[in-house]
Amino acid sequence: PWSLPPTMRWWPEDWWPGKAGGWCGPIDLIRLHAVGLDEYNAVAFYDQDVEFQGDMSAVLLCASTGHFLSTSGGIGEPLNVGFFALRPDRRLMRATELFSANATWNKRTNWA
Repeated sequence: PWSLPPTMRWWPEDWWPGKAGGWCGPIDLIRLHAVGLDEYNAVAFYDQDVEFQGDMSAVLLCASTGHFLSTSGGIGEPLNVGFFALRPDRRLMRATELFSANATWNKRTNWA
């Protein structure tokens, strides 16, 4: 699997594919492969610093009904990619690839 979508158009000016450090894009974007695992009814991604404190089956049961579950971040970001759960669909994976092929990021507006 790729760590950056193959036709991705944007990354920081001071970074390039293969450069170690300086941008966490490949570490974050590799997680997107979970959305395409549609041979499963539900998938969940947890960062390595997550410790389970009980039964996680409720998360998978809820995600299997079509709900997308995630959390907000500790510094106010609206979406924390350290945890998400969903019903996978290969079309979502394809959508991420198409978006990355067509999106650029604007530093002034902070939008892609």
